Amino acid sequence: MVLVLAATPAETALLRQQLSTSNSFLCGDRELLRGNLCAVPVIIGHGGIGAMLMAMQLTRMLTELRPEAVILCGCGGSYPDSGLDIGDLALASSESYGDCGVTTGAGFIPLEQLNIPQQTRLAPLFQQSYDLDTALYKRAAGLLPQARCGPFVTVNNGSGTPELSRQLQRQTAGICENMEGAAAAQVCAEFSCPLLEVRGISNPTGTRANELWDIPLGMRVAQEAVLTLLQRGLLTP
Repeated sequence: MVLVLAATPAETALLRQQLSTSNSFLCGDRELLRGNLCAVPVIIGHGGIGAMLMAMQLTRMLTELRPEAVILCGCGGSYPDSGLDIGDLALASSESYGDCGVTTGAGFIPLEQLNIPQQTRLAPLFQQSYDLDTALYKRAAGLLPQARCGPFVTVNNGSGTPELSRQLQRQTAGICENMEGAAAAQVCAEFSCPLLEVRGISNPTGTRANELWDIPLGMRVAQEAVLTLLQRGLLTP
């Protein structure tokens, strides 16, 4: 069984329409859907917007469900030199917390470089980034030749100005910005569960101009990619 996960129900609307032999059940107090997509047993769930909600809900799901893998899909914003346009598909080779740290006059210092004392036997060690370059990722990249692969960046403060967009791209070498991916990667790493993250580009970062955004298109592209992966045998190499 595969857990197909998104932040919001709008980002799974197409997948839920395609779900066959489906039924709903509760995980905690949230409703999940169980059924088949392209003859693959799946559960579709929603983590909520932002890293905190995603971590909380995904932890609950993985505790109760123990899926073979998690596929995180949704829309995202492209960085200036990513080569990605609205409607393009992006696949995460890694995830990082882009704005978790300290901004100083000399620049941004990532949290893991602040030398804060940590005791791993008493509390989890903070990790700024997570490598998603796994066998699952390599299979997905081969099945989606149109996707641009590279680092994804998770933020709480979206880069709505050109200056912040360029800064985050320099810091991370990222291609795609989102608000949940690193949290999902952190939880999946804790549970030793493979994670694949695929996003459709809905906007360029660095602007809030409505005419440059197409959120429905970004959502649709990501869901179509999930269907393509399942149809082409992602989990049966």
